[in-house]
Amino acid sequence: MKTMKAAVFEGNGILQYKDVPVPTIQRENDVLVQVEAASICGSDLHILSVPPGQRGDPGTIMGHEFVGHVVQVGASVTLVRPGDRVVVEPNISCGMCRSCRAGHPNLCERAENIGQWRDGGFAEYCVLPEQQLHHIPENIPAKIAALCEPLSCVMHGMMRLNPMPFERVVLFGAGAIGLIFLKLLKAFGVKHIIVCESIADRAASAIKFGAEYVFDPNCEGGLSEKIMSVWNTPADIAIDAVGAGAVLESAMALVGNGGKILVFGQNMTQQSTIRPGMINAKEINIFAALAVHHSFPPAIELLPDLGLEELVTCELPLSKIDEAIALMREKKAIKAVVYPGK
Repeated sequence: MKTMKAAVFEGNGILQYKDVPVPTIQRENDVLVQVEAASICGSDLHILSVPPGQRGDPGTIMGHEFVGHVVQVGASVTLVRPGDRVVVEPNISCGMCRSCRAGHPNLCERAENIGQWRDGGFAEYCVLPEQQLHHIPENIPAKIAALCEPLSCVMHGMMRLNPMPFERVVLFGAGAIGLIFLKLLKAFGVKHIIVCESIADRAASAIKFGAEYVFDPNCEGGLSEKIMSVWNTPADIAIDAVGAGAVLESAMALVGNGGKILVFGQNMTQQSTIRPGMINAKEINIFAALAVHHSFPPAIELLPDLGLEELVTCELPLSKIDEAIALMREKKAIKAVVYPGK
């Protein structure tokens, strides 16, 4: 039996780097992919928290943001062939539940989530259904290609919001997701962007990437007063790229009448207290976003032009994934990429 190295979730915050069997093709639509690079997501940190902020099943190889090359294909596979370079759409929908039939496969009630309860990309090899794969050019560096999945998620949120260049946006968080939002907002032509971030290094990155202003969310006098002092008008849009309960409360106060709020950051341990009457009184529109199939092609199209390599501040072999996770948890790295082949 052939074995490979992989980072396996063992429960209770434990990720173990160990030898496991190389996966094999079991179904006609299976594809064996050799992983080139995988990036660590904030949701991976949530899975490894105690208590966990997101679901992860013990015994599962983690990692859902990755790029690789096709090694072998099942008998019915037509989309890809050996040698093709691909990125991975990690949420496998059933196609049969009520949400899938209603046109919302990203909300599938029987989804298999790669890297959470189906083996993922923190390994040398991974077996995936062909419909989860998207071709990506060879000339895109691996560390950028590995960010296609988070970019596609953010792209879906942007497509839901459809921000106009003249609208004023308050963005909570300048971690990896927040900075991807910032890059896309600038690409969409949005001129007025305030980022709320308390960590100095991340605040500096937000300014570097084009934020008009960066304020500490705990600033004296409050965010509303700060924003009014520079814009003299409330925000049109607020984006939560953090997932902390207090962010939604702040967003409700910052947006003006008819404003839009996108809840994007996800942490199931968090709670928020809001006044429902304020939603009605101001006719606030609240959106949420999970990755969807149609956001991958535009993400791949934009990927080379956004400068996302600036987000990758840690690159290590898979054997040192614990070190990479620690750097992200301590907020000493914006985005970490690991390489199984090194």
